Amino acid sequence: MVMIISTMEPQVSNGPTSNTSNGPSSNNRNCPSPMQTGATTDDSKTNLIVNYLPQNMTQEEFRSLFGSIGEIESCKLVRDKITGQSLGYGFVNYIDPKDAEKAINTLNGLRLQTKTIKATVYLCFSLL
Repeated sequence: MVMIISTMEPQVSNGPTSNTSNGPSSNNRNCPSPMQTGATTDDSKTNLIVNYLPQNMTQEEFRSLFGSIGEIESCKLVRDKITGQSLGYGFVNYIDPKDAEKAINTLNGLRLQTKTIKATVYLCFSLL
């Protein structure tokens, strides 16, 4: 009887990789494309993703912080479905693109507790 043992070659990477993250990147493949949603270029500039939020932040605190900049159409602090624990990121959709830009300029880099938040435009597109 002959046993064949195979080994897998380690994969080479051009940069650091990590299985842990604090939220999705802004090129999530599960998003509908702007053509599917009917979104215009200006609409896409109103959607923000906010990473590195403190885990004990509430939905109300999140809305209040970003609502202080301008009128919000919607906002969502993402939580674990089982534990209810914040996953440290959320989404904000402003009505006016100028408010979204102001929120990035004002709140990106803000230190909250032990975290420094990152607010950027959320570019949602599909790779079909």
